Amino acid sequence: MKVAVFGATGAVGKLFCAQALEAGHGLTVFVRDRKKFEHSERPEITVIEGNATNLEDVTRAVESADVVVSCLGNVAKARIMASSFDNILTAAAAQPAIPRCLMITSLGCGGSSRIVKILLALINGRASWGDYEKADSRVRSETNVPCVLIRPSALRNKPGTGNYSATNGKIGLFAKPIPRSDLARFLLDAATDDQWDGTGGVQLSGT
Repeated sequence: MKVAVFGATGAVGKLFCAQALEAGHGLTVFVRDRKKFEHSERPEITVIEGNATNLEDVTRAVESADVVVSCLGNVAKARIMASSFDNILTAAAAQPAIPRCLMITSLGCGGSSRIVKILLALINGRASWGDYEKADSRVRSETNVPCVLIRPSALRNKPGTGNYSATNGKIGLFAKPIPRSDLARFLLDAATDDQWDGTGGVQLSGT
């Protein structure tokens, strides 16, 4: 399976790439700077440099992919989520064989947890949170591309357990934090299992 990964140099992206390589999948990684991707010389990896807010750059990464995984997120004042998601889904829909797209937003988006939404808007700023909401809405409105929309609870750098709790229902403030490696595990599982496709949002937490 050929997987295109956006945000491959981020905390979750690095873990997903390592797990995907261990599972024997080929990767196309989309990065701003190939020097920041530690596996760039491996033969089963294609590295594409570009900007996720540029549709032409994104299309180069999505071409020939079986699955697209977005581990993107806003950093500082850069609000890229909505435009990047739109580019990824637009590029995917234009492919002769449309790839499945796994897209991460956050718990609190799409009405999944009102309390978490309020807290994160206060912590990260209303503009950044609004961008996450737009990105989340863009996935939910997609009709041509099979998508899995993932909303993880608070992410942690603690060692993973290999387990996670996934639900389509609402979860509140007391959802258990999830280690980033377990989020990566879910992404790998969802890449090869379509049970979560088109569910309107998977709320993901620790066990």
